[in-house]
Amino acid sequence: MYGVCEYISQSLLQLKCYKDVIGLLTDRNVIVPCVIAAVHKCCNTFMFLDPSQTTKTVPSDLKFKIIISIKNNDSHTDFKLFDKKPDKIISVFNYSINFYNQDTTCNLLSTGCISGHSFIAATSGSTGDRKYIQVPVQCIQPNIDDLTKLFNIQSNDIIYFSTPLTFDPSMIEILLACKNGASLLIAPEKIDILFPKNQQNSITIWQTTPSKFFQYSNSEIQNTILSACSTLKILALGGEPLNGINRLRKSKHLNNITRIFTLYGVTEMSCWACVAELELSKMIIDREVPLGNCLSETQVHIDTENSKSNSGRIILVSNTRKCVVLNSGNNGEECSLKFIDTGDIGEVTQGTIYYRGRKDDTIKRFGNKVNLQFIENNIMEHSGLKTCSCIWLPKLMLLVVYFSSETVSCQELSDYIKSKLEDKYWPDKIIKVDSLPINAHGKTSKQILSKMFEGDLVAPKMKNSPSLAFQQELTLLLRNKFIIDEIKDKTFFSIGGTSFLAITICNKLSLLYPQLGSLILPYLIENKNTVQDIIQMIEKEYVDEKKISKKRTKRPESRSKRFAPNRGMKEILDKNKALVQFEELWKYDTGKCVDASPTLYVTKQKAFVSVSSHSGKILVVDAVTGNIQGTMKINSRIEASVFCFDNEANGHCGVVGSYDGTIECFTLENCEEVWKINIGSMVKSKATCCNGMLYVASYDGAIRCIDIKNGDIIHTIQITKQAISADLVLAKNDYILVGALSGVCAALDTRTKKVAWRGKLSSPVFASPALYDDDKYVVFAEVSGELHCRSVEKGIKVWKYQGAKGNIFSSLYIRNLEALKWQFVFGCHDNKVYSITVKNFHPSLQWRTESCERGRRASTGCGRAAGARFAGCGGAACGAGAGTAAGVISRDDLSDMSSLGWILCMHNHSDLSP
Repeated sequence: MYGVCEYISQSLLQLKCYKDVIGLLTDRNVIVPCVIAAVHKCCNTFMFLDPSQTTKTVPSDLKFKIIISIKNNDSHTDFKLFDKKPDKIISVFNYSINFYNQDTTCNLLSTGCISGHSFIAATSGSTGDRKYIQVPVQCIQPNIDDLTKLFNIQSNDIIYFSTPLTFDPSMIEILLACKNGASLLIAPEKIDILFPKNQQNSITIWQTTPSKFFQYSNSEIQNTILSACSTLKILALGGEPLNGINRLRKSKHLNNITRIFTLYGVTEMSCWACVAELELSKMIIDREVPLGNCLSETQVHIDTENSKSNSGRIILVSNTRKCVVLNSGNNGEECSLKFIDTGDIGEVTQGTIYYRGRKDDTIKRFGNKVNLQFIENNIMEHSGLKTCSCIWLPKLMLLVVYFSSETVSCQELSDYIKSKLEDKYWPDKIIKVDSLPINAHGKTSKQILSKMFEGDLVAPKMKNSPSLAFQQELTLLLRNKFIIDEIKDKTFFSIGGTSFLAITICNKLSLLYPQLGSLILPYLIENKNTVQDIIQMIEKEYVDEKKISKKRTKRPESRSKRFAPNRGMKEILDKNKALVQFEELWKYDTGKCVDASPTLYVTKQKAFVSVSSHSGKILVVDAVTGNIQGTMKINSRIEASVFCFDNEANGHCGVVGSYDGTIECFTLENCEEVWKINIGSMVKSKATCCNGMLYVASYDGAIRCIDIKNGDIIHTIQITKQAISADLVLAKNDYILVGALSGVCAALDTRTKKVAWRGKLSSPVFASPALYDDDKYVVFAEVSGELHCRSVEKGIKVWKYQGAKGNIFSSLYIRNLEALKWQFVFGCHDNKVYSITVKNFHPSLQWRTESCERGRRASTGCGRAAGARFAGCGGAACGAGAGTAAGVISRDDLSDMSSLGWILCMHNHSDLSP
């Protein structure tokens, strides 16, 4: 082998390759260690390239001096790379080593970041943009020393060379063999080859990923790999989370000698940072697998959000194991990695760190925080599963579980999940496969799974009728196996349904029938209609497939056109980023997430900010000083905003409704109760007041007229049969505008206490009605993405806008630009902010821009021109976590309160959106 190394190094010197970067295009073979030694002998660094990929995938920003391609002479292929023949060919054993001179002298090592022996590894991009990391040998050397001792590697050991060369742990296998004089086995991943009858040739050390290991059948693991007579001394699993403790424990024979380890690390600190030896007898579930002990010259820190939290980002620290980011654009010293944010989340329990998934494993599903790693851990507790993976498809808003098993069916796994987890964790779809797809590094590829699912959706399929599709989803999603005839006279909630499951069912149905979900959602959550009522309503709406097709083509062509955003908009936003700065003045923890928009109430002496939380807490703060005026708590969740008013007897007061139907009136000065009533129906919308009467909308579709002094109910006006969630808006001091989840929009005449007019939109209305032009016109935003303008007094249709490409939950910000010209700004579920102008009653897109951060928009924009504004950033209606109220103020205008654009920011720590 020494002679082979000398032969290759002489060829490199002849090609004047010294202190350069070399690309190695090869599979695992017996001369790879010789090539590495030769490259280092000429003071070069190298990077493995994937031979299965096309040459177009060779990194363009790494300027290779030479690319070396190693091929077996039996392959009978023409030796060409980049459409050129090799500059030099040498033969070693049965391999041809081809040298391709790339005619470049400029490379990323010209800064001299690291002198000495090193190699280059590419990250997968899971912790950010794809990076090229130069790894000095002294960085990986502590791993080799530690693992040699920990694994007790001897010269008679056989290390299975199983890791792809482009995956940096492959260097661990090579260097462990070289350091200890052990054998390095290169062989197909077949059990009878790895563990032949002649045990002298059986492997003793095996490093691999959990996904690759668990592709073996239960019988192969139990009867060979972890059997009583197995030669395997060490099984080291790393590169991804270990989901399979239950399977390992059941498969490992009591007399088996194999020690099982988990390894944790990131490419930016090649290679491993932590190691843990598993005591399977003491572990029951995957969440009990620790991150492990730090390897030499490495530390692990958990960056928690606050002192009370025991979980946070996993940060790796080392003063000596410092790699270099080659494509960062900075000099070597600034690129040197000392603190590495892994992008992973860890939890500390009794001094032990546990892996809790990636940052992006936590998603928002219909207002609920859901962790994909938590779902996978719980599913893998099922004894019959081999592997599983949980993916979230944000565009479709679907949660999908893929699994492989020799005995378990999709229905059995579905029943298991529903008996074990809350409904927010129940997948929309469960799919069984022979084995999960893995990427080039041997890890389960969620990207491939996502493409597989989206490909299945595109494939043409026979569809059931809307009515039958609804019945199937109803029986599939709910845990019990129903016969429709048995439940037809019951309501959705009485058979185990919840508001979350209602949204889930409607979302899935909308993939087949776009209008069906929004049609039945109000009827499901109202809890008045039986299953039979809903089925009959669907059948009435959808008579046959022809009628469905007609419904789909009713929308005008403009609905499907894509509007290009103003090209200069991004440039304008970039230039003005620094014009406004914000400074936190105060904040307050409400105990749970805040969905209600804060209310600012300005008097001659003070400015009050009042807000409510899902914890049931009501808070009143002095907006200027941040001093707490008072707090009170009711025994129910609150999602509605506080309505503030003046009361002759009690001074400045606030009133708010809650989930259990309680309406609480209190003073702003000290939060003392004035009166309290219960109307027996959920309240989520903000009240309004007219001529001494308080108007409150509720989920029974009614508006109640209440005496503001004592809380007596004077009138009850039925607006619709479905729930009202949007805030009430008072126009001209005579009309109250309202939008409902049934799509009904209406105006209530406060003088007659009757409905002045009523209209019907095609989907629910969550956004508050918006008034403009001296309250002459009102605009309703419906969930489907359309804006409708009507006259306030008579409900005459004025204009309609259909250009939004997603659902709208955000209320509108309106500004008068000039005579008969108005600007409307709103956020959309397609992650964009829209601005439309309406001139002479004709709407048109002014601009549409990507939001600066990911996350759907459900809040109303604030404008300085409108004076003081307060905005709430809420989380899920059911989300756990802390809701923090924080006051921020613009530094550019501290002098005049009427124009400084105050913001009260309600931030939910469990929310993914900023």
